[in-house]
This record gives sequence, C-alpha cells and structure tokens, in this order.
Amino acid sequence: MALFSPILPLHEPLSIFTAIMGIVLISPFLFKLVKIPDVASFIIMGVLVGPYGLNILARDSSIELFGTVGLLYIMFMAGLELDPEKLKTSRKSSIVFGLATFIIPFILGLLVSKNILQLENQATVLVSIMFSTHTLVAYPIVRKLGVNRDVSVLTAIGGTIITDTLVLLILSIATQNFQGNTLGFEVLKLVLYFGIYTFLIFYFFPIIARWFFKHIKRDRPVHYLFLLFMVCISSFAAERIGTEPIIGAFMAGLALNRSIPKNSLLMHHVDFVGNILFIPVFLIGIGMLIDTRVLISGPYLWYVTSVLIATAFAGKWLAAFISQKMLKFSNIQRNLLFGLTSSHAAATIAIILIGYEKHIIDIAIFNATVFVILVSSLVASFITEKSGKRIVLNSSFTNETKHSERILVPISNPLNMANLIGIATCFQKLNQTEPVYVINILNENRSSRENILKIRESLETNVAEFNNLNETLKVITRVDLSISSGIIRAAKEYMATDIVFGWVEKSTTSQRLFGNIFDHLLTSQQTLYAINMNRNLTDFNKFVVHIPSNLEHEPSFVSIIQKLNKLPKPDDQLVFEIENWAELPNIKTTIPKKNKHKISFKTNGFGIPGNKPDEIHVLFLLRKQSVSYNLKNNTAVKELISKEGFNNQIIVVPGYE
Repeated sequence: MALFSPILPLHEPLSIFTAIMGIVLISPFLFKLVKIPDVASFIIMGVLVGPYGLNILARDSSIELFGTVGLLYIMFMAGLELDPEKLKTSRKSSIVFGLATFIIPFILGLLVSKNILQLENQATVLVSIMFSTHTLVAYPIVRKLGVNRDVSVLTAIGGTIITDTLVLLILSIATQNFQGNTLGFEVLKLVLYFGIYTFLIFYFFPIIARWFFKHIKRDRPVHYLFLLFMVCISSFAAERIGTEPIIGAFMAGLALNRSIPKNSLLMHHVDFVGNILFIPVFLIGIGMLIDTRVLISGPYLWYVTSVLIATAFAGKWLAAFISQKMLKFSNIQRNLLFGLTSSHAAATIAIILIGYEKHIIDIAIFNATVFVILVSSLVASFITEKSGKRIVLNSSFTNETKHSERILVPISNPLNMANLIGIATCFQKLNQTEPVYVINILNENRSSRENILKIRESLETNVAEFNNLNETLKVITRVDLSISSGIIRAAKEYMATDIVFGWVEKSTTSQRLFGNIFDHLLTSQQTLYAINMNRNLTDFNKFVVHIPSNLEHEPSFVSIIQKLNKLPKPDDQLVFEIENWAELPNIKTTIPKKNKHKISFKTNGFGIPGNKPDEIHVLFLLRKQSVSYNLKNNTAVKELISKEGFNNQIIVVPGYE
C-alpha cells in the first residue's frame, strides 16, 4: 500500500534530483515550441512543480543551496562577459549612456514607487535600482547579424559595466539595517571597506590566477574548481565587509575575465556547468516562490505588474533617447541601444530575491517583477532583431574579407573525400598561409588505439595521394560521443570559419525529431558548405549560384562569393541567378576584374532549378535571425533537397563571425 500512498511533495534526495534533472532536460524543448526563452521556461516550470502549483517539489534546503550557488554563478558569469576593454573603444559614449541608463530609470523608479505604489523607503530604493539594471539578453542576436562592432552596441556593452556596478554598490547600502544616528558613519565605513576590498580583489586575483594556470597543468578539471573557489572566497569576503555575496561574485568575474580566454576550454566548462545545472535550478527555485493564489486574488497584482512594466520600458527608452541626442546617434541606433538594454534578467532576479528574502518587498512586487523579466526579455529580443536588421540593410556595402580564414573538412569515409578536399583546397587558395584541416570523428565504441591509428593512416595515405597536397592539409582524428558535437568542438578549437562536409542522406523520421548532423551544425556560427554530388568536381561544366535577397548584407557574403568564384575551371561557366536585381553591383565588386570564367547574371526568384547532368546548383539555407532570413527561400531550398534524383548541389549556410 505504501507504493500508492501520497508521496508529494517529493522528499527523498534521489527522487528530488531526478525530478529536477527531468525538468532541466525537458523544459527548453517544450517551451521552444511557443518561442519562450530558456530563462522564462525554467521559471514557469518552477511555478508548475512548486508548492503553489502541482506541489511536486518543496523548496527545501537542497533547492536553496543550488539556488544560492546559481545566483552567485549568474553574477560571476556576468562579470566574466563584461570585458572592460570594450569600454576603451567607446569610452565617451559608454560613460554618457552608462550614467543615463542608471540615473533616469532610478529617478523614474523613485517617483513611481513612492507616489504610485506607496512603498516604504527601503523598498522604494530597491525597486528603483531594479529599473536601472539590465542584462544583455539579446546580445547574441547582434552577433549573428554582424553589427556587434557598431558604436551603439559598444556603447550598450560599456554602459552595462557602469550601470551594473553602480546598481550593486547601491544595493549593498540599501540592504543594510543602519540606525538613523549612525547612518553617515556606517555608509562611510562601508565605502571604505568596499574600496579596500575592490583593490585587493582586482590586484591579487589576476596574479593568483596567472600563477595557478601556469604551474598547475596536470589536471585540467582543477582549473574549474579553482575558479569556483575564487568565486566563493570573493563572495564570502564581500559578505564579511557588509555587502551582498552577489557583489563579490560579480567582482570576481570582472577581476578574472582577462585571465580566461573567451574561446578556451575552461570558459566552455564554466558555461556548460552553469547552464546545465546551477542556473536552471536557481531559476526553478525562483518559480517555486511565486504564489499563484495572488494571481486570482484581485486586480492589485495586475495593476502593480502593469505599472512596473511600463516604468521599466519608459526608463530605458528615455535613457536611450537622451543618449541619442547627446551622442548624435541615428534613430535606428537609438532603438538598438534601447533593445539591448531593456531586458531585465540576471541582476534583476538577484536584487528582487534579496529584497523578498529580507522582507523588504512583498509577494505582489516579487511576482510582478517576474512578469517584468518575462515580458522585457521577449520585447528586447524583438526590438534588437528588428533594429539590428535595419542597421545592416542601411549600412554601406563593404568588400572586406576575414584575414584569418580556416577551413575544416569532416571526413566519414577516406575513400570518398576527393570532392570535399577538392572544394576546400580551391577555397584555401584565398588564404595560402592556413592549411585545410581534415578531421575524422570516431564514436566512443570505435575508439580503440588500433582503430584510431588505422583510420588516421588511411586518411594520411589518401591525403598524400590527392594531387600531392599533403603540405597544405592537416589531418586530425578525434573521439567523441556525437559526430556533430565533435565537429563543432573542433571548429571552435581550431577557430574554423568555414566547414565543408558531405551531405547525401535524406532525413529519417527520428532525425527530423532530434536533428541530423546538418541540423546540429546549423547551431554553429561558421559558414557551412554541404556538398551533395554524384560526380567528380571537374566533370561539371556549369555552376549556377542562386542569390536570395539581402544576402549581400551577411558578414560572410564577400568570402562566400569569392570562394564560389574559385570553383569552376577557366573554361567553365558561372551563372548568378539573383532574386533582387539591385544587388548585382555588389556581387560584381567581389569578383576580380581579370576573371577568365564565363560569368553571367539573370533573375530567377525562388523557382526550383532544372537538373541537368553537367550543372551543379549552389543554394543558400539561411539561419533564423540572420539579416537575409527568408522563410520562402528556405522552403524552396528544402523542397529541392527532398526532390528525388536531384543530387548535384551545394547548400551554403552563411556564417555570422
């Protein structure tokens, strides 16, 4: 009978951990269908499984422990990602905007909190600084669009460093229980202690980190444990001087961000563990705090939520508007600045949780703030994407190419590698200083030493026999549980800009659900060339390149056109079928004037091309959020891919870095 007795909420450690891991695993997949960000999905799931939802989990000491670590982890990663070097490239604009985006929302928050919401003094200050802070949730969008070097984006990054630092300083003061007659002395003492603490962290942490990373090389996981220890030390020290531990975690991130390369394996470990464990559990714990009964208790919560959301957006928009006038930005740059800084997430969660746990704010303000986080994250992503695309479309065309391009060629069968290496070596001629990296990924069950040596020997033999190109090819053999993950990791390690791979199989039902190698590679940032040929490269007499609208604005456009121009033999034909005839001049500027190919241009739209045996067609599959993304184009390309008997094609996916 015990099996059927009430067991909720779960109490056994194993059952609790199993439930949490299941939630972390399933939540992103479920909410991705309705385009809800991962941050919001974990909070919503916390509401559903928490004591005010289905009561599957109780917010016990284990949840609180992971939550505490997760909160520190969020602030530590925020410090790591805010590179102070960015402040130097746009120092004036960053300072102007940083002060504006702190002061204006703060003052607006004071007026609204005191006069409209009728909050106490300490709660007023806490809610006001919540309006000042922001998180660059939408920054990955501008990276994909290739506008991360625009002055407005650099201003947003630099301004974030300034405003978040000021917010955390005021937070450390606002959460103290000072007596009225000693307020001035206590604040002065806290500022003095904080100054000494900041000096010690920024002076000694980098020195200790450099020594540790230089001398402790035997066990790489120890480097990650070292970082966690440094975060804990900094957070503990911050708490001892009277400030919040999250400030210590943030300072540790700022102090160590120059010691950890952004593309290093250690940084990958930091992101991986945080995003897979600590941060999701923390967000689930936040959701478990939300009392759903308040949602139906009356109109007060919806009134407070509306006021907070309106104030949050108004403060950040006014800051962007005033900064635009002072810095002479365009309207589009103002909108991009507003989009990047209008989202409230990491620091906002930290501030509001501290206020709730210290009983400074009530459950209504807490719940309303969660809605602010959800709405602002969605709106910020929409505005940033729209404004970023307009900046790209309005910018002047440039024919600059990357100076350090590297090509990675994954090989599954050494005997069928001729076309792939042939294409890659044609591309490589644009950058003779770099070899072509030929990689073979072995599954775990094939990772015996004898098998690795056998496959590597076969690869090297075929490379040596392929037109004597062994001096320009470098062979790599890897063992990984997933072929696609191994390719992506190798691309990051070798800083590859282009991946050339074979692609001939149609997706099965299971592959459409969980993704094949092509689908997984779409999540990378490199330019992809998926090759599907039933003949040798030299047997084709005509290359037809189908150019969709706005492709010219992709960061990798020039590189792609120049590479494709290298494919045919001198006597062959290269035909560009252009959807938008206005883009013709920009395509012509990428092709050398002294060109021996027979090049012609014509318009075609999205029609499915014919399948002549001596032709190979180059089509573009566009990533979502890219400036040239067009559903109609992608649908036409996918129809072509699935068309029976149509095999001679190169599918190009433009990269964004």
